[in-house]
Amino acid sequence: MRLSQLAAAVAGLSSSTVLAGFDQNRAGAVLKAPSKNSFTSVTGTFTVPSLNGSALLSIWVAIGDTLNQDVVLKGGITYNTTLSSFVAWYPSATTDTTKDVPVTAGDSITVTVSVPSANQTSGTVILENTTQNKKSIHAVPVPSNANLASLSSLAADWFIQAYQSAGELVQVPQFGEFSFTNTSATLADGTTIGPEKAGTFEIQGTSGQIYSKTTTTASGISILQQTV
Repeated sequence: MRLSQLAAAVAGLSSSTVLAGFDQNRAGAVLKAPSKNSFTSVTGTFTVPSLNGSALLSIWVAIGDTLNQDVVLKGGITYNTTLSSFVAWYPSATTDTTKDVPVTAGDSITVTVSVPSANQTSGTVILENTTQNKKSIHAVPVPSNANLASLSSLAADWFIQAYQSAGELVQVPQFGEFSFTNTSATLADGTTIGPEKAGTFEIQGTSGQIYSKTTTTASGISILQQTV
């Protein structure tokens, strides 16, 4: 899904309505901040799935600074024949954090991303591997080409995604059944909300077939990979 299509889908979300969007390479949920509010922190925990083969996968938690999601602060893990951890404020380059937070299948990972409402020139990404008792805290500067006046932290994101290689979509690896738990987002007014009213996104093939089923609850997001 192009960013413009994603923005159109997210823009249709409200605090009381759950709608679905479709993407060729990712499944998960996007929660829109209530009117006249924004997100300062988003968190989620997941268990690293067992993966193999050459397909590329990332799992991440993020704050989208605009509904277009042109600027996204995120942290998580990637699989590219081996597992690694990362932080990024897209579209700036990704920083590999595997030295501080190594990753193996079955590990429990918690990601928390934060952006101060009063000063969005820097964000913080906390990565925790509670299984290995490893943790890192990274201050991440806003991308140099971002328009600070337009950053509004309106979207909380939780995604599992097959990512692009050389600009081409790649096959989604077999991840089976996947869940984000202990999932929440904190608003600028101090309120903490869960993802139960988030809009869900499903993996859709080029012929229209759907390869995932995403459900949300007050504290979690479940993604079941389907075959057609």
